[in-house]
Formats: sequence, C-alpha cells, structure tokens
Amino acid sequence: MVVAGGLGKRYGRVQALQDLSLRVEEGEVFGFLGPNGAGKTTTIRLLLGLLRPTAGTAEVLGAPAGRAGTRARADIGYLPGELSLWPTFTGRQTLDFLARLTGRAAVDRVDMIALLGLSAHELDRPVRTYSDGMKQKIGIVQALQCRPKLVFLDEPTKGLDPLMQQGFYELLLRARGNGTTVFFSSHVLPEVERVADRVGMLRGGRLVVTGTMTDVRRTQRRRVRARFAEPVDAAPLAHFGELVHREAASVELLVAQADLPALVTRIGLLPLTDLTIEPPSLEDVFLEQYR
Repeated sequence: MVVAGGLGKRYGRVQALQDLSLRVEEGEVFGFLGPNGAGKTTTIRLLLGLLRPTAGTAEVLGAPAGRAGTRARADIGYLPGELSLWPTFTGRQTLDFLARLTGRAAVDRVDMIALLGLSAHELDRPVRTYSDGMKQKIGIVQALQCRPKLVFLDEPTKGLDPLMQQGFYELLLRARGNGTTVFFSSHVLPEVERVADRVGMLRGGRLVVTGTMTDVRRTQRRRVRARFAEPVDAAPLAHFGELVHREAASVELLVAQADLPALVTRIGLLPLTDLTIEPPSLEDVFLEQYR
C-alpha cells in the first residue's frame, strides 16, 4: 500500500527528512512515532504528494505519490495535523461535501458518529461554534466515512478527551476489519502500543526503528529488579547490564535478553527474596532511542 525508498526532504539548510525507506502492507495499522519536529508530518505530506521530495521515491496504492490522479485519491482518506474546516458549514454539511468529493458513499458514517458521541444537534450546528475536540471528531469521521483503501491520520487523538479516545481506538480497529490500511502518526505511546501492528520511529528526520511490536521489544533491554534479605555488593551484577538504581538490599538493572540467564544464575547465589523481570514497553523503546 505504501512503499518509500531513500525518501528525503530539505527546506534550505534544514534537512527535515533523510533516507527514509519503509513498506506498509495491505490491511495493517502502522504507527509512526516521533517527537514534535521529527519529520512525521513531512513524511505524510510527501506520501500524499502534497510536497515534492528532494531525494528518493514514494509509491502509494501502486502509483507514484502525487501522480495517482483523482480516481486513486478517492481511495485515500486523510486527517491533517492542523485541521481547518469551513466555519459557516454545519458538521453534517462538511461531511456530506467531503464525501461527495470522493464519489463514494459514506457507508461507515452512522457507526462512527455514534462511537465518537456526535449528536444530531451537534452535527447541525455551524463548525465555527465547535470546540477543538468537536472539530477533531469531524476530521476523523470525514477521513474514514467512505471506507477508503488507505488512510493517513496525523495525530488523530489531539484534542479528544480520554473517553472519546477509547471510541477512536474502537473505530480504528473496525476500519482495519473493513479492509482499510491505516498509517497514523503519534507521540502518544500507549495508543500506538494498543492498536498498531507495526511501528516506525523517527529521530531527527531519520527512521531509527521499524518492525512489529514483538520485534521492537525484542531488541530492547529488560528491566530487572532484585531484592535481598540483607545488604549485598552490587558491583558484580553491573557486569551483566546497566545498574540504574541501587540500595543496600536491592538493585535495578537494564539487561540485554541474551545476558538474562547468566544474571539470574549469579543473583541466585545471593540471599534473594524477590525478583522481577519486566518486558520492555513501547515507552522504554522510545526513551532508549531518544536519550
């Protein structure tokens, strides 16, 4: 659905994106991670053909980005990071107008507005009276209401309260179940971990990590916490990983998966009372990359 090879974008002396290569397969939810300014929005705009790359190539739905034509664009949904809507349109008029532009029926609109808690009264109000969260709901619905083959969502939960975020997650999973491929950017790690099949992480315009959640976690160190019945010398344990915290009778280390058996064996020789080995979360992976 999406193929990029050596993709890059420069604004004068600023290299916003450099040598990005990735694939997004049909039917998957791909989470695109990075702090503000990492290049997430630039990547999405390049893939949509809204920007021209200064290096590399990109294909979307089997055609060069930006050259697929009107018919192919009807198969693509898009929620921009900075959403602007017509202030005098009602929410319903906005959704109707954008659906007509695609030439497709809004087959999923009813279910989506129910999940996001949009009432008939709210849909019939002018957009100028909407809060940021209300506008974001309209933006999400318009991107997905016609069941596109591929959708790009740039920071989709921005402005949504926690309850509506839950509705969005359910909506995203339903979209995938209906055959839509989802490419969404975020810096909210729990939401990516919850719904993404694969993730990519940008750092300073470069893709530094990509893979399934299992693959990404496997490359990271485990957090090991050990508590002892009496004070111990923690220095020998530091040979197995990074000692991040120590007290007289407890230690906490970051340890590579390959070194865990040897560490557990060594700890077993000490007066151990409690041992915890935590699998890395997506947040651990993220922080490790951005130290």
